[in-house]
Amino acid sequence: MDLATLKSEIKEIADIAASVPEQFRDKCFELLLQQLLKSNPTPGLHPQSRSETATKESSPPGADVGPRKDAGASNSIPVKAQLRVFMQRTGVTMEELQAIALVDGDDVHFIREPAHGTVAKGQMEWALLLSLKHAITENELSADPEDVRSICQEKGFYDKGNFAAIFKRQPYARYFRQPLQPQGPRQALTNDGQTALGELIKALAKRSE
Repeated sequence: MDLATLKSEIKEIADIAASVPEQFRDKCFELLLQQLLKSNPTPGLHPQSRSETATKESSPPGADVGPRKDAGASNSIPVKAQLRVFMQRTGVTMEELQAIALVDGDDVHFIREPAHGTVAKGQMEWALLLSLKHAITENELSADPEDVRSICQEKGFYDKGNFAAIFKRQPYARYFRQPLQPQGPRQALTNDGQTALGELIKALAKRSE
């Protein structure tokens, strides 16, 4: 790992640590730094082997870091800092991620989706899934309200009169730092939101078994 990359990774770690409650920041930074140093590839490794080694060492215990047998190499999901911390916190495995999501270049396609008739629940589940998408592509566990609106219209989970109100209801109001507002900014997931996303991923992954 070159110096510029190392500095960038350490900055990401510092930003993540700063987002947790103050009493946990030092420990969070220490754990993430240890994880980074463990995943630092050994010089001379083939580029593909480097990537595989870093992913294996940085994944939570029990994670299957290789592609599913029926998924192929195209379903390799990059594990950036925010996604790595989320997986460690919730116990979500790479196998479960690969069961519900497919990465195609710079885009993420969900191959397992919410499949029920509850509009409010479906709207929130898509907000959580879009947060996962941003974690994979942009290293940020957050959702954009207009992206959520668009996907809900497409998937049949849109209630125009109650779109904003749903994000203010309990328990959904606890999932984002601020309720998502039409035309408003992205909002990051809270710990409750990450827990809900982890449970959703596990539930969708079970449907593929």
